[in-house]
Amino acid sequence: MMRWSEVALLDEAGFSLYEKRALVTLAVHGVADAATLCREGDIPTSKIYLAMEKLGMLGLVEIQRTRPRLYSALPPDLVVDRLVGIARERAEEFASRAERLRETLAALPLRLRGGRTFVDLALGLESHVKRHLVRLAGARQRILSYLEDGDLHALDRMAAEGFDVLKRVSRSVGRRGLDHRVVFGFSERSAPRLMAFLRAHAPALAHLRGVRYSGEMGHPFHVIDDDLVVLSLDHPFVAEGRFASLLVRDAALAQSLADGFEALWQKALRDLGEVAMDPRAGR
Repeated sequence: MMRWSEVALLDEAGFSLYEKRALVTLAVHGVADAATLCREGDIPTSKIYLAMEKLGMLGLVEIQRTRPRLYSALPPDLVVDRLVGIARERAEEFASRAERLRETLAALPLRLRGGRTFVDLALGLESHVKRHLVRLAGARQRILSYLEDGDLHALDRMAAEGFDVLKRVSRSVGRRGLDHRVVFGFSERSAPRLMAFLRAHAPALAHLRGVRYSGEMGHPFHVIDDDLVVLSLDHPFVAEGRFASLLVRDAALAQSLADGFEALWQKALRDLGEVAMDPRAGR
């Protein structure tokens, strides 16, 4: 006896209950008319013809347009291969339309928010990267980043686990040609990690408009566009160092941090000389 749970994948392929039942019932009978499919598949007579027309249009069954109409099942291998092909076609179409949706959403005018501030707290290193740092990939105008040792550890750790946010940001920002600048804060203790980080991630940092270096301030942050800020929180008593971050949507705070970044940018070192390697050297 057929257990419908065994063909639940058809639900994920976008078929209705009656389309799924019609396809499977026909596979059992090989050749059948509408009355047989309705009786054996528990399908209302008002649904069967539309269901079979759709299956025929998708190339999943053959239709003999006689009186009564007869339907013929295709071999299982052909049905499954066709289902895979349909899934790929839909995925490609979705990807194409998603790009247009991305452009449409990005072009929508932002309404003034009346000074209201939105704050989201992410606890833990993984949540910090996957919920907050990933927002850098959605920037439309600029990204200003001040990074310290805790940021390098977080980015390295998540990249090793298969979530390389730097590559995501690089692809997105490089495609849009945005102003993405970074100041790395370092000390004598953290300089070796910075050198290793720059070597390891040189390809993902190649899109940067500028890289400079400064002494550690203890307050890493990112400014995204005109109103979004990521504030990173570290503590020496926490094993991972990075224990949380805040995502703040506030234009005034973003402007204040952007002004601070520009002041730091003017004072920061253009290269590290013998202390570190700049992956953009010679570009």
